[in-house]
Amino acid sequence: MLGPSLVLGPCLVLGPSLVLGPSLVLGPCLVLGALAATASAQTSERPAVGPERPFQLAPRVERTLPNGLRVIVTRQAAIPKVSITLTVLSGYSSDPADLTGLASLTAGLIQEGTKTKNSRQIRREVFGMGGSLTAAASQDYTSVSARGLSEFATRLIGLVADVAMNPTIPEDELAILKQQHLQSVAQQKASPQFLANRTFRRELFGSHPYARTSETEASLKGMDRARLVAFHRDHYRPNNAFLLIVGAIDPDAMVATAEKAFGGWTRGEVQRPAFAPPPALSGRRVVFVQRPNSIQSSIALGNIAVKRSDPRWYELTLANTIYGGAFNSRIVRNIREEKGYTYSPQSALTGFSDAGFYLFAADVRNEVTGPTLTEVFKEIDKMRADGSDGQELQGAKQYLRGIFPIQTATQTGLSATLNNVYVFGLPKDYPETFRAKIAAVTPGQVKSAAATLFSSESSVIAIVGDYAKVKDQLGVFKDITFLDVDGKTILPPQ
Repeated sequence: MLGPSLVLGPCLVLGPSLVLGPSLVLGPCLVLGALAATASAQTSERPAVGPERPFQLAPRVERTLPNGLRVIVTRQAAIPKVSITLTVLSGYSSDPADLTGLASLTAGLIQEGTKTKNSRQIRREVFGMGGSLTAAASQDYTSVSARGLSEFATRLIGLVADVAMNPTIPEDELAILKQQHLQSVAQQKASPQFLANRTFRRELFGSHPYARTSETEASLKGMDRARLVAFHRDHYRPNNAFLLIVGAIDPDAMVATAEKAFGGWTRGEVQRPAFAPPPALSGRRVVFVQRPNSIQSSIALGNIAVKRSDPRWYELTLANTIYGGAFNSRIVRNIREEKGYTYSPQSALTGFSDAGFYLFAADVRNEVTGPTLTEVFKEIDKMRADGSDGQELQGAKQYLRGIFPIQTATQTGLSATLNNVYVFGLPKDYPETFRAKIAAVTPGQVKSAAATLFSSESSVIAIVGDYAKVKDQLGVFKDITFLDVDGKTILPPQ
């Protein structure tokens, strides 16, 4: 409310309202007074969905430099900016098993100094161009990203090349960053959601690298400058990377700029991570993280799924959207709208290079922990048995087809989509054909996808909470494993 309001008669505000001055209300407001007759005379009907607009991206220019670096450039000129992403195909999965977080710490340190610039000079240069510079590790890759005004595209590309090719990894900056990460690890232990996800991933993937989600105190203490220098030397190679440029630029000119900036980067042999198969699931495996005095339970439940490049991704995405991947999905209607067990239940299908997983997650009141699990599996069994067709399936298709252009409307969003194409080896026309392939999915394919995606009888169930307050609801589960917040096995809490 930006000013006083004068309401003559009872006024019920049904949503956010903005009051700019006396008697001027901008927002959904139902006045139960003089306007009642007019309001009741009007019939409120949902407007029909308009015709779908064409979706076409600008052509991409692709070149592979002599040193093996792939350069992909596409023009998006809605705003005079540019997004530059250098993706190295090594991430958490390339970490040594006892040094989880090495890729992440390396990504953080390469921004803190090069052979010609210190950390302050790098930041000053970026800010002077109205831009940003970030680097972060994901499961299968690490990305160095710069964004700014397109008039500075050449300088931004040069800066990305400098931090990727010539980092000094200063010892003093390493000490600061390690301390920050140690503080983050301590904070994560206070997050039930983090603990549930970490426990779920570890139990689901076992010794597979995808069990690694973040560094630990032990792994951080085992990292020194020599380890980071070696990781950078072994993985930051042009033949293990690609450069993605999206913005209000001339594609051919950007290819020439990239070749000049990265041409001196020497290629090298890069060891690919070895993937042990995830452990076979048999039955519903429950792992309970004891967090005394919790007033709610954080649940993470799911199973192994397909890798991101699997051609069934479209029907699997639809099945997940119908089940729990959208706000009007079945599980949301069930345990949020009808039963009020939780505020924001969700399910997600995540795909990596070697495997993927399905995950349901929710925070629920202690007294409905067991009933929530009952409803989740009931909806899974129903989805597996019946699939979906008719209006529900068409609505999910419309939703996915409708949000895709929105997701790729910004330079950042388009960069993220194209990054997935080149990281996971998706078809080059994935952005242009996504909506058509979603539209072509049949009810039979959705039912088959549900049987593939949702494993009812073989699942990992991670719960973080106070066992004493929920144990009577978990009697159907046998052989529960108990952990403390550090992930260490403990005896069943009393």
